[in-house]
Amino acid sequence: MSKYAIGLDIGIASVGWSVLSLNEKEEPEGILNLGVRIFDKAEQPKTGESLAAPRREARSARRRLRRHRHRNERIRMLIVDSGLLTKEELDTVFDGKLEDIYALRAKALDEPVTSKEFARILIHLSQRRGFLSNRKSATKEKDNQTMLKAIADNQKLMETKGYRTVGEMFWRDEVYAAHKRNKGGEYIATISRELVTDETKKIFAAQRHFAKPWAGEDFEEQYLEILLSQRSFEEGPGGDSPYGGDQILKMVGNCTFEKDQLRAAKASYSFELFTLLQTVNHIRIINLAESRPLTADQRKTVVSLAHKKKSLTYGDIRKALDLEDKDTFNISYTRGEDLAANEKKTKLSCLQAYHTMKTALNNVAKDRIDSLSKAQRNEIGRIFTVYKTPKKIENALKEANFDDKDIDALMTMAGFSKFGHLSIKACDKIIPYLEEGMTYDKACAKAGYDFKAHGNGEVSRLLKPLDEEIVNITSPVARRAIAQTIKVLNGIIRQQGESPIYINIEVCREMAKSAEERRKLDNENKNNHAENQRRLERLRTEFNLPLPTGFDLVKLKLYEEQGGVCPYSQQQMSITKI
Repeated sequence: MSKYAIGLDIGIASVGWSVLSLNEKEEPEGILNLGVRIFDKAEQPKTGESLAAPRREARSARRRLRRHRHRNERIRMLIVDSGLLTKEELDTVFDGKLEDIYALRAKALDEPVTSKEFARILIHLSQRRGFLSNRKSATKEKDNQTMLKAIADNQKLMETKGYRTVGEMFWRDEVYAAHKRNKGGEYIATISRELVTDETKKIFAAQRHFAKPWAGEDFEEQYLEILLSQRSFEEGPGGDSPYGGDQILKMVGNCTFEKDQLRAAKASYSFELFTLLQTVNHIRIINLAESRPLTADQRKTVVSLAHKKKSLTYGDIRKALDLEDKDTFNISYTRGEDLAANEKKTKLSCLQAYHTMKTALNNVAKDRIDSLSKAQRNEIGRIFTVYKTPKKIENALKEANFDDKDIDALMTMAGFSKFGHLSIKACDKIIPYLEEGMTYDKACAKAGYDFKAHGNGEVSRLLKPLDEEIVNITSPVARRAIAQTIKVLNGIIRQQGESPIYINIEVCREMAKSAEERRKLDNENKNNHAENQRRLERLRTEFNLPLPTGFDLVKLKLYEEQGGVCPYSQQQMSITKI
């Protein structure tokens, strides 16, 4: 078969394609075939929401109700097993005329209550146990920001007016007379889990003071364990659900070269150093006489500087290398783009996680991170990428044998995200050759890896369907576009009987935008088109130009935007002359 190339124009609802025949120099010489594959966007047409959103929200609601019901069942079992009430008494605890539960919660701080009243308080606290975020850092979503503000306002009101507990505040304060429960998306009655826990402890302590036998410390501990139980979202659902277990670990793929090894977290030190060295090896110094890579000493200087300074610009590198003004930087994989004009602004993004760890550990001792081994730094990056809740992170750090001071310091960090394409083992094998100044392909070959991945027998020409690969694509719109592109490519390869020499891809920038951003951009395009049509009509009728050119349109547009005033002389321009 003759050599050919493929051109792709990937959009959110279509994939345009063409097949070009190539000459002996692998230059295009003709079009063999072309077409477009059209498909529906993976979102609700009107709202832009995910197609799976209704099903996901319904599933989440079922899980919340099931967990709420299960917690209530465990509380009731504890009440019976502890001897607070018999099963028959518990079944009738809500019969008859009952005192307001918030009044009862306030009363329990100062007066003894009956066993039935105490049981009612425990059940109510478990049903209104307050908000506890399942995230390590605060979310930026608007609704959650509103809720967090309401929680802070309620806590401030408690402190200002001297209420001892939430129950007392809800019972005595006029603000909550009709707002003990949230309605219609409001958050006025939202309080933190911490305040409910504090109230529980105070009620137990008060009832122990009145010598109530059911308010013992053992019973309190068992009750709080159930009250505060909450699954972290990385664990997924419980029971026999196929979606249970560590959700993030399930999504981590295997290394490109070491097939039995998991891919490294991008925050691990080995992967960050691997990425930094690749970047450094692509830097070239350009002047009138030559274009050359950095010397060994210059590479060491840049790597050392990257370890000292988190926000590193190319201006910093120029200063550290003591370069002359005539020397400019160039990154060879950016198509020869000269960085000289923006050296002070253009940053060398590297070792971000390393510096985050370094800042946190400086609270233990200055440059404490330097005393940690590479394996320990890698483990910190892995733990903060895989686990998302404080308890999970702390337990994982303890299992990795970090001491208490280091753990306390590290727990102040936010979490990391994403995994690389190589494992720690592969990175550590390649790094020594990158340190010698080799590019990635040559370093892989020296490390014994087949860079082109063609060394293990026959390789299928066809691409695997997206569902067979663990690919970190969270956007349903982008995922569908890529899945459809794979179908187009496989169809072309089957038709041609051979793999293409190369593929040129034009990627739609809309893929990275939300539905609202795309809608705004679409409206701007429509408005711009309408304005251009208006100007064209004006050129035809007012200026007698039956076939106005694009340049005529540009001149009229500029005239209107300037208000007919010359930007240089500030004099009124003659539109007729223009």
